[in-house]
Amino acid sequence: MEPDNPLVPIWEAYQITKDCLKVTQRTVDRENENFLKDTRFIGTSKDEATDKIGKSRSEADDYVVLSLWVAFERFIINYVQEKGSIILQKQPSSFSRKFYDRIRDAVEYWRVDDVLDMFKNGWVNAELIGYAKNIKRYRDWLAHRNPAKASPPKVTPETAHRILSRLMQEIQNLSS
Repeated sequence: MEPDNPLVPIWEAYQITKDCLKVTQRTVDRENENFLKDTRFIGTSKDEATDKIGKSRSEADDYVVLSLWVAFERFIINYVQEKGSIILQKQPSSFSRKFYDRIRDAVEYWRVDDVLDMFKNGWVNAELIGYAKNIKRYRDWLAHRNPAKASPPKVTPETAHRILSRLMQEIQNLSS
């Protein structure tokens, strides 16, 4: 993976969070009150604590999918803005500047599905784009949790990280 991959710090923090939850569960299992002092686990039963840890893990999974998507979407917007800057080299330069500024600002509001579709036609694996759109649907459901809409298939953090990283890598390779 590229060192400038914005998904890396999110993924590393998630891995540490999972480890912390494992350590906490082991501490609860061993009923070690010294390590549980000054935590929300004091005064709870082992089963109740285990339930809280499980719910926290599930929430962490959802939050990391949200975070990975946000970083990916920012990557896509930055990429399009950067590639659009070639317009600045065209004459007349005053028009080019205004035109580029308009595109740079407008891309913030484009539908990400439409932007992803621009990478199709053999440049980027269309199947990866489809998977990314599935992650987006799950992200939208997580963010809005509209009870009138059925939940899309769950996306695991591992899947989101793998798919979005591969897609970013393919997009970065377009410039190489």
